[in-house]
Amino acid sequence: MSAIRKYILILLLGALWLPSHAQNDSVFNAGRLSAFWLTGMGSGPSTHLPASSAGKLRLFIFLSPECPLSQNYSGVLNQLYAAYAADLQMVGIIPGKTYRQAEVDSFIKKYKIAYPLFIDPLLDLSHYLKASVTPEAILLDTENQLVYKGAIDNWYKTLGKAGARATAHYLRDAIEASSRHQPPSIKRTTAVGCLINDF
Repeated sequence: MSAIRKYILILLLGALWLPSHAQNDSVFNAGRLSAFWLTGMGSGPSTHLPASSAGKLRLFIFLSPECPLSQNYSGVLNQLYAAYAADLQMVGIIPGKTYRQAEVDSFIKKYKIAYPLFIDPLLDLSHYLKASVTPEAILLDTENQLVYKGAIDNWYKTLGKAGARATAHYLRDAIEASSRHQPPSIKRTTAVGCLINDF
């Protein structure tokens, strides 16, 4: 085989390999998702992540009880949960061991958190989904493929600096597009919030 043919073959193999490699960054394993141990809402015992509901999108919202943005977005998230319950399985995730159960219970009560909320004490789920801040949204389709990752909307430009109101509703638009079996116009944004620490 000539050097030119070898070079062309390498280029072709590289072209075939790269798309599948890139795609794997956005596809998650259902078995692994269901294997992570979490602490249940309220005073619930340790449990596995609830199994995905047939035909529903899965939305993970990473939150911190003391993070001002997690607090300020609680109303918006409750509205999303109510509006899209038919199409969406939504769970809140508190990463790490920073907060005692009483603090989490107080957060749930004060901000009237309507959707299931779990603690990810070992950060296994947080690391697997590559969450980095709170609040951050990660939306998966029925095949556990990433649909959207990032900010809820553009209300906050930076931590501590909010606009008058949100003018781009990234998460809501992604949910609506996916419920129509269409890709969202924006798949990733940079979430603004409190950094998730490794403890």
